[in-house]
Parts: sequence; C-alpha cells; structure tokens
Amino acid sequence: MRYNISRLLGVIIGFPIAIIAWIVSVFVLEIQMVFDALISALTFLFVYFPTQRLTSRKYLKEIGLSRRDYLFVKNQLKQVQEKNKRILKSFVNIRSLKDFKQINDIYRISRAIFLSVKQQPAIFFNVESFFYSHIDNALILIESYTRLAKSPKKSQEEKQKLEQTRITLEEVRRTMVADLKRVNESDFNKLDVEIEVNKMEQKRHK
Repeated sequence: MRYNISRLLGVIIGFPIAIIAWIVSVFVLEIQMVFDALISALTFLFVYFPTQRLTSRKYLKEIGLSRRDYLFVKNQLKQVQEKNKRILKSFVNIRSLKDFKQINDIYRISRAIFLSVKQQPAIFFNVESFFYSHIDNALILIESYTRLAKSPKKSQEEKQKLEQTRITLEEVRRTMVADLKRVNESDFNKLDVEIEVNKMEQKRHK
C-alpha cells in the first residue's frame, strides 16, 4: 500500500541524518561510544516519525480515512489474508469436483474482496459484515466439512448432516457474492458515468 511508502521515506531521510549525528558526536563532541549510539538513534527517531506522519497524511486524506481507521482496516485485512490461506489449505481434503467448485468460488470471492479493500481501504465500511462474520462462517464450515467428508464409513445420518452443511455453504457463498457486489458497486457506477459522458461526446461531434 502507498501508506508504506511514507515509512520508507522516513527511513531514507532519517538514516543519513542519524549517521551525520553519529559522526558529529564521535569526532566533534568526543563523548563515550554508548552516548554516540544513543544520540544517533534518537536523531533517527526524531526525524523518522515526523517525516512518516507528514508524508502519510496526504494519502490518508486522499482515501478519506483517519490514521486510526486505516490501521484498523489494515489489521482486518491481515486477519482475512490468514483466513484465506486456511481455506486454500483445505483444498487438499476435497474429494469431489462439486465440492471443489463450491469452495474454490468462495475462496476466489473472498480474495477478490480482500484485494479490492486493500486497494481502496474506505470500501471496508461497505462490507464490514464480510470481515466480522461471513468469512468466519465460511472458514469454519469449509474446514469442518472437508475434514469430515473424507472420513470413511459414514452413517446415513452423518451423510445427511454433511449435505446440510454443503447447502449452508452455498448460502454463505451467495451472501459473499452480495458482499462482492457492494464492493464493486462504486466502480460500476463510475463506469456508467464514463459511458454516458462518452455517449454525450459522440453526439456532440455528430
């Protein structure tokens, strides 16, 4: 994310200044080496944090989020990324093409939402329910279903429970499709506007 560039800039600016402060401390002030290192470290911190905050402020203003909200969204994205990895690991337990298609659809939808929110963090607040419950429901059902479905000698009752789980997974998948539509809604609206503007331009030049 572009926010990380502000951290890189903080290091790029802070590190050379810290080195200069260390050289001055060693050759001009002539104090103990421990204090030389301390002066260098403090100089780096005093330069790094203001530089990072100033350079990140423009990006935060551009996306319309406070620093607190942005860091919250970033943490939520990190959690979803881990959950997606767990869904991906469950593929080794899949035993049928039908199950593969369903679980693969859920994984692809979840990853699409993750990538969209990563690019446009403000979209998070349009699909909070995905982050708070839908992805968790999907993960729990997938891990339980794939683990139990591969076990041998299942009773008729167990088979019925697995079929009900698969139906529930399909309901979760449809819910996530609705989440994805909300994520893409603003982009499609922009696309409609661009199409209308293009039509108007075409009419003007006829």
